[in-house]
Amino acid sequence: MTKEDNRRSHERVPVENPVEGSSVTETFDGRLKDISIGGAAIESQGSFEIGIGAPVELRVENFRSVAGHVVRATDGNDFAIAFDESGVEIRQMVDEITDTTEENQ
Repeated sequence: MTKEDNRRSHERVPVENPVEGSSVTETFDGRLKDISIGGAAIESQGSFEIGIGAPVELRVENFRSVAGHVVRATDGNDFAIAFDESGVEIRQMVDEITDTTEENQ
């Protein structure tokens, strides 16, 4: 277990869902790499320049948009966000995404 794993307060579940998103300055298409009720890891198609703390809005197919902010970013196209909200709606979204992923495996 790495130091980063110890900081996570919610279990992340690997997924492969398409996602659309936007920051203050640009939009992107990509895929979710993993998700939890606290946030998600995303791989954008192509390079996506974004910094730590930047606001992001994600839209996973068939679900409402959810706001978050960047907590990890690389020089390429990988980044992670923490959701800005929590509660029943986020939990339901994550449960439905992960249930759909498990059914397709």
